[in-house]
Amino acid sequence: MAEIDFPAGLKTPLQADYGLEHVNANLETQMASGKTRSRQRFTSTPTRVNVQWLLPPGQAQLFEAWYWAPYKPGDPNKGGIQGGTLPFNTKLKTPIGLRIYEDVKFLGGYNGPVLVGGRFWRFTATLEIAKRPVLPPEALEFPEYILYSNIIDIVATVKWPPQT
Repeated sequence: MAEIDFPAGLKTPLQADYGLEHVNANLETQMASGKTRSRQRFTSTPTRVNVQWLLPPGQAQLFEAWYWAPYKPGDPNKGGIQGGTLPFNTKLKTPIGLRIYEDVKFLGGYNGPVLVGGRFWRFTATLEIAKRPVLPPEALEFPEYILYSNIIDIVATVKWPPQT
């Protein structure tokens, strides 16, 4: 787990152009017959996430200061990620939910700031999540729980137990 957290006062990335791209863990070989043979080369590969933030001036200043500041060994969350070279922990949304992911890093820095509407600053970047955000294999024992998880959540939190 990384020692540095994404600054608490900053927003999670926008939903616009937000997308995940899993790094292919398979090796494919073209056979003489024309068929392709695939085999798993790695069991754990990262996921890349295209993100953007739309930040007011104070948050934009904090973001850039955190990105460029040197690491502080005694108090990691009072320092930065040294120009994007260090991993950090941050909250991101994936198909398994909005949760904190560990060992996230910037790939190739960030783009921006770009002035939007005369008031906000847009930053775009590609982040890499070290561990692929998917359910564990044990979850397949009860596929109906996965398929109907949104209904189960509503029933468990709103309808049950009955209000007295």
